[in-house]
Amino acid sequence: MEQKKVFISYSWTVQARVIELAERLIANGVDVVLDVYDLKEGQDKYVFMEQSVNNPEINRVLIICDKTYTEKSNSRSGGVGDETVIISPEIYGKVQQNKFIPIIFERDKNGEPYCPTYIKSRIYIDLSTEDEHYESEYENLLRNIYEKPMYKKPALGSQPEWLENEQVDLSHIRDIIKQIHGYTGDNQKKINFLLRKAADEFVRVAQQYNLPKGKNRAEGLLEIIDKLKIYRDLFVDYLEEIIRSCLPFSDIVSSLFEKLHNELHDATGKDRYSGSEFEEYDFLIWELFISTTAVCLHYEEYKQLHGLLTHTYFLRESFSSNSLKACDYTQFRVYCDTIETTCKQNCYNPRLFTLMGDILIKRERKPILTKESLSNADLVLYQLHPLLNLNLDKYWYPMSYVYHSSTQNIWQKMKSRQYCDNIKYLFGVDSIEALREIIGKIKVNPDIRYNNCFESPLSILSSIRVEEIGSMN
Repeated sequence: MEQKKVFISYSWTVQARVIELAERLIANGVDVVLDVYDLKEGQDKYVFMEQSVNNPEINRVLIICDKTYTEKSNSRSGGVGDETVIISPEIYGKVQQNKFIPIIFERDKNGEPYCPTYIKSRIYIDLSTEDEHYESEYENLLRNIYEKPMYKKPALGSQPEWLENEQVDLSHIRDIIKQIHGYTGDNQKKINFLLRKAADEFVRVAQQYNLPKGKNRAEGLLEIIDKLKIYRDLFVDYLEEIIRSCLPFSDIVSSLFEKLHNELHDATGKDRYSGSEFEEYDFLIWELFISTTAVCLHYEEYKQLHGLLTHTYFLRESFSSNSLKACDYTQFRVYCDTIETTCKQNCYNPRLFTLMGDILIKRERKPILTKESLSNADLVLYQLHPLLNLNLDKYWYPMSYVYHSSTQNIWQKMKSRQYCDNIKYLFGVDSIEALREIIGKIKVNPDIRYNNCFESPLSILSSIRVEEIGSMN
């Protein structure tokens, strides 16, 4: 590291305090040029001062400002006046103006700092008081000398993706999220209004993503899905605000998924329609549910995630009917035929096991949504379904399982009793013994896998043995 060097210009009236400051700077690794150290008998005082000020090895010139120094500087008298004559042209004429730092040592009866006229407009270091303020100012001085500021300007980021790609107005959603973020009161009516408004806006905005004109269904579908990433990211922002605000997460979010599904899959009033017309919404809701699971796992909101997974969803029986049927969350697991057949055949790698899964894991939003966290959330939805007393006629197929690593940290950590006391709520049990019991009932079906794929989706028991659960402190 470069050795830092300073020259101190001062009046003899504060010599003892200046020496004390110099000794402390030296102890902190700063080489100090000071007349009492470096000016010897027979040397020219004026030449010494001029060389010290102009020396390129001197990183900073500390101008100690007290009453005497200020008066002599303004009147250009004595040694201080000589130094002023040397320093002032440097200040006014040189580019590197941060080399000269006023150090306030004294204030007048009105509390105003003594400071020579020629440097009065400069930002100073205030060492005029012997209190805690002195220490913070001394730290500022050291940071200045070593060029280690307390507040460092962050690296320039990239332009927000939505500024470039946003073709649908998302401003109302952003505004509502900001209002939820700023909500600190106990006005239940207001927060209920904001939540309902948010749900309405998420539906309204999603309905604006339509097939681009002049493009076939397959090509246009991928374009819509690409644009929906910004929507997905805002949805995650919304989820985070609900968690931050300690609002009833599972109640709010499960109701929102019901609304999204029912209103986006509405074909009433249409003479003709096909299921493919709703594939962008199928993909969207599927991705949102996996992303929501990933958010809950990231923040260890296990109780809330359990509520979301065990909720009874009342969803449309068909596109053209308003009648509802009771479903579990597997209803949000879809297979988009257009994506997995037509689109996959024309993609960069037609031999992919799944194009839907490939799209999912590539739409990262770090640090929460990554390839690993999204594929892990997909697996967790598959693993938990048979353990939650849900409809066993259906299951959640983890389309992205082929992209996950060989183990899952979420289950490996269940060796810890403390961790088990938290994650047990995900399974809806109240003890480690009950946790062992429910996981011990897991039955692995090796037939659940992609064609031509040797590996099946991971089981919880792939990461931990029953006897290891809660075995460590």
